[in-house]
Amino acid sequence: MNSIKAVIYDMDGVIINSEPLWREALIHCFNQVGFDFSQDKCRITQGMRLMEVVEYWYAQQPWKEKSLEEVEQAILRKVTELILEKGEAMEGVYTSINYFQSKGYKIALASSSANSLINAVLNKLELTQEFEVINSAEHLSFGKPHPEIFIKTAQQLNIKPVDCLVIEDSFHGVLAGKAALMKVVAIPEEENHNNPKFSIANYNLKSLKELETIDFD
Repeated sequence: MNSIKAVIYDMDGVIINSEPLWREALIHCFNQVGFDFSQDKCRITQGMRLMEVVEYWYAQQPWKEKSLEEVEQAILRKVTELILEKGEAMEGVYTSINYFQSKGYKIALASSSANSLINAVLNKLELTQEFEVINSAEHLSFGKPHPEIFIKTAQQLNIKPVDCLVIEDSFHGVLAGKAALMKVVAIPEEENHNNPKFSIANYNLKSLKELETIDFD
């Protein structure tokens, strides 16, 4: 049996409570180009890279006011502004990182968000020194649910994928972790705690605080 040697955190919705702020930014910016956006639409593309989110919704309902890149940059500016203004760490982030470090696990971050947003979040939460590897899918060939970002992160940690544990909140992220042959902890938003689609994860938790109760080895 493989034992865990590294833990890879997602960022949005895992270390920072930013999913509601992402929804606020998306609704605001899409509405500005005449697209009647909603909370439910936000959840369809949760966990995807921002460029893919914009492309997905443009294909559903094209707009003329701004280019796709302009909309993407507007959303990134808005969500960064919101996170810096009122973003808060998810409950249990600091204690879970300390717990895994005490067990000798390597710690990494692998996010679909842009590098600029990752840096803003880590600075705000004072976590810049806690991760041995920090990766964004921004410039990779594929975003989640493709496993590329997790495979790349494992390579940089010099750890086999099967010896890695991924912590995710989105279904796209869970799929990516499983596709990378890693063990996956799913901690979805409260409304999805009993959603059967998350049963594909190895562990389904309600909070990072529960991590210390599980023997991952």
